[in-house]
Amino acid sequence: MARRGGCLTNGCLGVLGLALVIVVGVLVSIWNTGREARAEARDQVTVSAEGARDRLAKAAADGELLDTEIQRAVLNLAKTGEAIERRDGRVTVTARFVGLVNGILIGGAHDDGCYRFRIVPAVSPPSVGVRELPDKACWFRSGRPYREPAVVAEDVTAELRTAVAEGGPEGARSAEVWKTQGIEVEDTEIRDGQLVSLVWLSGGTGPQGEDCYEFRAKEKPGTVTAKKLKPDGCYRLQRERDALAEKVRRAELDASAQKIERQLENAMADGRLTDTELPRALSLPTRDDISGESVAGPVVAPENVERSSTEVLVVARVTTPSAMWCYEFRACLPTQSVTRHYLTDGCTF
Repeated sequence: MARRGGCLTNGCLGVLGLALVIVVGVLVSIWNTGREARAEARDQVTVSAEGARDRLAKAAADGELLDTEIQRAVLNLAKTGEAIERRDGRVTVTARFVGLVNGILIGGAHDDGCYRFRIVPAVSPPSVGVRELPDKACWFRSGRPYREPAVVAEDVTAELRTAVAEGGPEGARSAEVWKTQGIEVEDTEIRDGQLVSLVWLSGGTGPQGEDCYEFRAKEKPGTVTAKKLKPDGCYRLQRERDALAEKVRRAELDASAQKIERQLENAMADGRLTDTELPRALSLPTRDDISGESVAGPVVAPENVERSSTEVLVVARVTTPSAMWCYEFRACLPTQSVTRHYLTDGCTF
């Protein structure tokens, strides 16, 4: 019995020892995973700061550093904002960058760092110094989330002036300034060598806190202008395109309706317009794709027909390859004349 109890005790100690080894192994693994995650988060912060330094140097290469360029240069996934100070030709930018590593149940980590960049755009190449500061240096109030649209518009104009000088209207359309936070392009087009962009600038008094601005950039003589518009002004280009498309559509429909009008006049040359003649008058001939000869097209079936002793009123649905609408054809039998009218409200039958 003593031996049996000893074996049982030894077995329990073995199990406990194995369990202890497993627990210690798991804890060591968690510690190592956490350490690696923290190191990765710190690397993200460092890489973000180094990338910001390089982008600031590139943006200042032309001797000028705009706020819109700074916003894009210090871009970071979880950047909390930046403070910008200008004095004696030097630009100081203070920003906090965040590194974040997601973990499944365990292994996640978070790190951050406050950095100050001192840039002197006037020298060539521009001088850019960077230093990490204590966290409290980034405990500043960012104030308004966006600058005044009028001030932003000045920066956009300056950036577009450089872009159009280097790449013409196409260069201005693809300029980096459009990637700035708080700047949203609603519509753009190039016409007669000029770029026209309708843009929403955040921080205004318009719908959803945005103001509408129109920017025009012309390669020759290399001018860029900015103009504030009413909110519906940002949809002007689309309205113009819609109006042009409607004009083309109406012209196509009217051409077919005019043919029907003439055929109705020919059909009532004898002073009558019978139910047998009406379908033929509403048939538009088309060309056969193989022979190229004219063949009978589809009958434009009337939506409604009203007759009197002197008049036949026909509402017909006119269909073209790219449009369809209803017209009213009024055939006067005594004069053998037909008038057509485009029904603004469409077919009501």
